Amino acid sequence: MFPQFALTFLGILFCIGDVAVLGVLLTWQERGATPDVRWQRLVRGVLPATVVLLALLLLAFTQLMLLWSSK
Repeated sequence: MFPQFALTFLGILFCIGDVAVLGVLLTWQERGATPDVRWQRLVRGVLPATVVLLALLLLAFTQLMLLWSSK
């Protein structure tokens, strides 16, 4: 029972960290000096990283639901 709560706590921490990284990425993109730099940051950095981070977030939620569904 305790490992289940520990894994849930770690999963929640991972999700919070994931959302924080998304926020940092968007802030980094918006601080580009010119519109061209902001566009390049969006296309080359933010969008690919966002796809990966959202996939990891979905995976974490799915794993947490599977962890609790067996009980």
